[in-house]
Parts: sequence; C-alpha cells; structure tokens
Amino acid sequence: MAQYKNKKNNCWYIQCRNPRSKKKTTIRVNPKTNQNFKTKKEARDFEDLYLKQKIDLSMTFDQLFTQYTDNYLSLQPSSSADKLKSWYKHHIKPVIGNKKIYTIRISDLEEISKVMLKANYSINYINKMTSNIKTILNFAVSHDLLEKNPVSGYKPLKKIKTSEDIKYWTPREFQQIINSIDSFYSNSHTDPQYIKYMLMFGYFTGARKGEIRALRWNSIELYSDRGLIYFDYHVNEKNEVIRGRKNGNGYIFHMDQLTLSLVKEIKEYFSHFYGFADNSYVFPSLSNGFSKPIGGHTPTRWIQELAKFNNLPNITFHGLRHSYVCYLATEVGLTPYQVADRIADTVNVVLEHYYAFFQESRIKVAEEISNHYDEHLTSLIESSKK
Repeated sequence: MAQYKNKKNNCWYIQCRNPRSKKKTTIRVNPKTNQNFKTKKEARDFEDLYLKQKIDLSMTFDQLFTQYTDNYLSLQPSSSADKLKSWYKHHIKPVIGNKKIYTIRISDLEEISKVMLKANYSINYINKMTSNIKTILNFAVSHDLLEKNPVSGYKPLKKIKTSEDIKYWTPREFQQIINSIDSFYSNSHTDPQYIKYMLMFGYFTGARKGEIRALRWNSIELYSDRGLIYFDYHVNEKNEVIRGRKNGNGYIFHMDQLTLSLVKEIKEYFSHFYGFADNSYVFPSLSNGFSKPIGGHTPTRWIQELAKFNNLPNITFHGLRHSYVCYLATEVGLTPYQVADRIADTVNVVLEHYYAFFQESRIKVAEEISNHYDEHLTSLIESSKK
C-alpha cells in the first residue's frame, strides 16, 4: 500500500491490494467520515487500520447480498427468505446495488423510501425494504466485512394507525359467521362441519394459517382437563412444510377449556373417516386425504364468501388472529405482555399492530389508580386549592 497526493484537490488517496481478496483498489475517502484524506498522516492512519482489519473496500452491495442470501437461504429455507431476491431486484438493487458497502449512507435508504412512496407502496412494505438493508449490513459487520453498520441510525417511516387498520370480527360477529355456514354451504360438496372446525380453531388459537395447515395430531397432547399444541412447523407459499414458524422457532400453546373441548371434538369427528391416523394432518386436504394438508387458498375463500353473505368485512384468514388478540385484550383483559406470550409474538409487534385493543385495559388501570386513596397525595391537591 502507498499514499499519493491528488494534485487537483491537494487531498491524499491510497492504492492498495486487499490482503483477503487480492484485488487492487483505490481508497479516496475515509469510510468513517466520508471525507477526503486532508493529510498524508490521515491516509497512513487509515491504511494501518485497513491492514489490521482486512476490510474489503471493493465489495459492492450486490456482492454482499449474494453472500448474505447464500448464507441465509441455506439456513432458513422459508417463503419470507425466498422473497428477498425479488424485493432486492425491484427495489434495492437499482439504488445501491453497485455501491461499495462502506460508502452506503442513511441518505440512500431515504432515497429508496422516497422512490417507493411516489410509486404508492405502503409504508409497511417500504419499511421492510429498508429493514432488509440494515439486516444485510449487520451481517457484513458480523462477518468482518465492515467495521460498523453505516445506516444503524436510520429511522423507519412512521405510519399513523387507527383501529380501522386492523380487521377483525367480534365474538358476536364470529358467532353469526359460524351459524350461517350450514345454510350457505348446504348445496356444496364441502362438509360444513369441516369449515366450522377450521375457522373456530383459527379464532380460538390465533395461530397463523400456515401453522394450522402444518399441524398434525401427533403434535397435540390431550388430557382430561388440559392440552398442549406444539406449533413446530408451517406450510409456506410454495406448499412446502418447513420446520419452525414463519418468523421464528416453534412454540407450545396451552389450551384453555374452550379450545380443549373444540380440539377433542374435532379429533372425535375425523377419527371416523377412512385414512385417519395419529400422524394425520388436523385439517387434511379436501381432495388428497389425511396425508396432505388443506390447500392455502381454500380457507381464505371461505372467509371471503361468508363475510359477503353476512354483510361483514372480509378480514382474510389472518384476521382470525387479529380477532383473537381483540378478544384477549378487550374481553378477557390481558396485558400486551400476556397477549404477546399467548400468540408467540413480541411485545413490540403487539403494541405496534394492536395498540387500539388495549384502551379498555388502560382505562381500568386509571380507575384502579383513582380507587387507591393516598392521604399524602390527596393532601397536596387539597392544599393547592387554598
């Protein structure tokens, strides 16, 4: 490596060969400050740092993404991971694909957000893109390709949420849906009882559709007074059964009495069908039997048809999860922490997406504080009136 002076601007630059990749590169700015080297000492000091840490300053974001996906997709072959390549190609690559990773700045993420906003993408979708970039650069740091993440301080776009953003059915509306199934599907080849059971299971557990589709009877333990459901797999958008849940490890669901009664009834019902076995899918394929899970679109179509028939909002199948959270928060009165544990999600996600459901619990908290008499604090109010 050597330092040279640029006669045009009187700044210094470095020419070097990367000790890891053996590629020759020219370093004209300090990646920490994004400023030119004003003195030879600055250039030499960075040269020492470069040699010590062996940072590959020639690596582009395209190259980093390839390395990341080769690592990530092989370890987590899920539908979410598979989407990364499409997201990258359409939204990220055009802006920063050819940029060297140490030159990427927060302004690049702001530019991506601006372009996508103009194209009318949702804020949630845009934030997924910028979050992916931060994650990939964190990967670079953990693999000694960067000293630190240059966009760690980027703040995602804020979305003003209202209760209308979360679609759900109240227990009364859900009862209306269930009661309408026999009449609506009276002339259908589909067993109305099957539809009732699957929708009720989704409403009573809050499990995602992919988790429900992948569930087998050998993942359920039933006792006289309690029961456990092991959600250890999910079916992705390619109809592949994947170990773990869509966004993490499996979890154990402790059944309440209502859910326990429902699951026992479902097992008793299906146990009389030909082909039923202990390792059968709980909700089997309507055409291929117990050895295959039900198709992904079928439950979604049921929700759509029944919502229209009952003049209720089409909440999609995932809306059953929203409905369960609403029930736990507003009817049962659980805290966000208890709800997060119940549905195996993070407290941050629960508070971000379902904050409106916890207004009643906040009112109760205020009432409990009001009902607690403290003579010292009360005396302060009384004295302030004088």
